[in-house]
Amino acid sequence: MDQQQTQNINQAAQQLTESTQQAFRTLADRTVSFQESNLRLTQNFLENWMEQVNNLTQTTREATETLRDQGQRQREAVETLSEEGTNAYSEFLNSALSFYQEALSTASQVAQGNVQQAAQATQQSMQAGAQAGQQAMDAATQAAQQGAEAANQSAQQSARGAEQVGNQAAQATQEGEVRATAAARRRAEEMNVDLSEVEGTGQDGQITVDDVREKAQEEG
Repeated sequence: MDQQQTQNINQAAQQLTESTQQAFRTLADRTVSFQESNLRLTQNFLENWMEQVNNLTQTTREATETLRDQGQRQREAVETLSEEGTNAYSEFLNSALSFYQEALSTASQVAQGNVQQAAQATQQSMQAGAQAGQQAMDAATQAAQQGAEAANQSAQQSARGAEQVGNQAAQATQEGEVRATAAARRRAEEMNVDLSEVEGTGQDGQITVDDVREKAQEEG
């Protein structure tokens, strides 16, 4: 194997390393995009939830104010009644108003608790998403580094193997060893053909059965 083949092997290994790094960079980019999408969805959910809670609170407040106005008008209407009847009716209205005030207070507390829970859940989700994205990026980076190291090691081993094969081939050529297939050697013995006088046409100049036959025909 010559220097050109060794260079081709190194180029192929380098391309493999670059493609591996590109794949893991793409994975890391998609992970970051997924994390950002989750954050946007969580933020939109929180904003919609807070808007609904605010609308509910505003509606309850307006209803309470309406009830207060109606109670006030009713109290003014019954002022013309007898003092005893007026006092009794006033107590009834006060009790009803207290009930609605307590209901409003309870609803406000529940709404506030829901908002706080939603905010905590959103914050935890954002933190979990950020941690998951960071872990995915770290894993992708580590995997890309390991892939690059493995590709470099494979390329180095291939280059060393190619160099050894080339050295062995060069040494065999220098020592005058005849390169022939096993079938060609058997056929040369059967036909009494000297392999050292046969010109090989096979891979890397190796003598084949056809080369032996042609040599036998020439000598015959």
